[in-house]
Amino acid sequence: MLPQAVIFDMDGLLIDTEKVSAATFQHTCHAHNAGQVANQYGQLIGRNQQEQRAIFADLLPDHVDLLRFDKDWRDLFLDQLRHVVPLKPYARSLCQWLNAAGVPMAVATSTQTDKAETLLDRAGLYGFMKQVIGGDQVQSGKPAPDLYIAAAAAISCAPEHAIAFEDSHQGIMAAYAAGVPVIHIPDLVAADAFTRQHAVMVSENLNDAAIGLGWLDEMYRLESDHLDPI
Repeated sequence: MLPQAVIFDMDGLLIDTEKVSAATFQHTCHAHNAGQVANQYGQLIGRNQQEQRAIFADLLPDHVDLLRFDKDWRDLFLDQLRHVVPLKPYARSLCQWLNAAGVPMAVATSTQTDKAETLLDRAGLYGFMKQVIGGDQVQSGKPAPDLYIAAAAAISCAPEHAIAFEDSHQGIMAAYAAGVPVIHIPDLVAADAFTRQHAVMVSENLNDAAIGLGWLDEMYRLESDHLDPI
């Protein structure tokens, strides 16, 4: 019943950082006198840095220096996570379980690789991952399939023999386009008709997904490590 490999998204799926990212984006908007777009964070979810900068060009007023805005936002985000990177429910315990079962794991994230590795290390998850494929390693970010194709190749697994876990529409589209069966664990974006059509399952959390996939049974539950400090 186990797949040959598991490929995880990172932000909002393994680590509970989307809320931090949204809050620091809003703060940066106000700091740059662009409060009128502070509620537009949803457009940035699942996008790589290059795509986010293109969105900034459309969203932000002309007086805002886009590169300075981008740097200020990312610096503030990392500063908020300098001591503790909060986990999503069951993230560490599922990684531990899959590791014990001998299932190789990878991360396919729109975040730049060095930043992703830093956050995973601070969260105590980096050691479980055979590969981390960041948005800077591929030509096109999510929803293009490049990240998932690269991640599957990096761990020598055919896409159709892996399982992906995603929290965003962009990520679900990317995994689906790559031929990787994908599980949707909603974070800031709720499941809708599109995700229910393209994901093989929608689950409230990683533990429920593992039960739904038949990896666990109802009598066995992973330890919840939500907001567990490193």
